[in-house]
Amino acid sequence: MRDPALAPPAVPPLTGGLADSLFETAARTPALPMLARRRGPGSTRWDEVTAVEFRDQVVAVAKGLIASGISPGDRVAILARTRYEWTVFSYALWTVGAEVVPVYPTSSRDQVEWILRDAGCVGVLVEDEQSVMTVGSVCASLPALRHVWQLDAGALDTLAERGAFLPFATVDSMRRIVLPDSTAVVAYTSGTSGRALGCALSHRGLAGPCDTLLAGWGHTVAPPGEQGAVLAFLPFSHVYGLMIQSLCVRGGLLMAHEPAMTGEALSSALCSFRPTYLYAVPSVLEKIYKNFLRAAQQAGRGAL
Repeated sequence: MRDPALAPPAVPPLTGGLADSLFETAARTPALPMLARRRGPGSTRWDEVTAVEFRDQVVAVAKGLIASGISPGDRVAILARTRYEWTVFSYALWTVGAEVVPVYPTSSRDQVEWILRDAGCVGVLVEDEQSVMTVGSVCASLPALRHVWQLDAGALDTLAERGAFLPFATVDSMRRIVLPDSTAVVAYTSGTSGRALGCALSHRGLAGPCDTLLAGWGHTVAPPGEQGAVLAFLPFSHVYGLMIQSLCVRGGLLMAHEPAMTGEALSSALCSFRPTYLYAVPSVLEKIYKNFLRAAQQAGRGAL
């Protein structure tokens, strides 16, 4: 027999896409901090980005995507580490009804070519010059690819400038036609048994588990009356990382990003940002533990 007390709590059915929760939060509580950004490379100071500021950045990038010819159902890859711009760009894509194709930043040239060709990507957002060269070396075999944007070259600002002439209503009307069962993400497997295979995840498929977790366990992320805070560091190219991103945006949790997966970088980010909730995998926890242990031993406090 099932104990009804253990059944997951009921959550309201999803009526739109993943971007809707951001727009709703910005309208309801515009001053709520939703994202945190480092003031500069290696800085231990974080600046908060409110819900309305986050939404406005997403709208600006969405306008640029529309002006660039990105349409509902188009697939756009993101080949970058877990960073602030990843979140802004993905929500801009979902706002216009496009589909995100996450690609591990450590993927080989052949893997990048296969995923972009198999998914039929019309655009790709890369992080740095090396990634541009990787994509450039396979462009000849990617007839559908029309756009390559580089984060470190100011891609999001360039998109915002390109679409500045479009009214907000154009973006909002496109967001409102996104359906819960529309594809949000095409995530590729690791390909350990052959070519990587794409798995289509709908907006409902990502939002549903997040809403269930928030309804049942949301009270555990922070003390009563305090806003929860999460440091995102696992790759958004994996569904676990994507779930954390969606969980934070849908739950109104403050989210910061740490792109480096070294023990030193994670330990520093955890100390400066001080999240209320930690998620990880065992190997990452081991890195963090060893880094703190080494620092304690060097300071003569290893026993502590």
